[in-house]
Amino acid sequence: MRGLAVATVIGGLSVASTPAAAQGAWCSEDMISRNCGFYTLAQCQAHASGLGGYCSPNPFAPGGSAAPAKQHPRRARSR
Repeated sequence: MRGLAVATVIGGLSVASTPAAAQGAWCSEDMISRNCGFYTLAQCQAHASGLGGYCSPNPFAPGGSAAPAKQHPRRARSR
């Protein structure tokens, strides 16, 4: 029984230190909420416009940026 309690506490602490799922590179903030699910500044500004909000870099983004990796253009096959 004691082992179960210790395992529960350790599991709870590991979940509590996990960052939120939406970790974009930009955060939109207004008087009510903060949303850090934007990968580009343009996305963030579009969301914040009309709400009286502003955009700021996400200080918790993994690796400095959570932007998806850029894909290299495919080369045309030679025939």
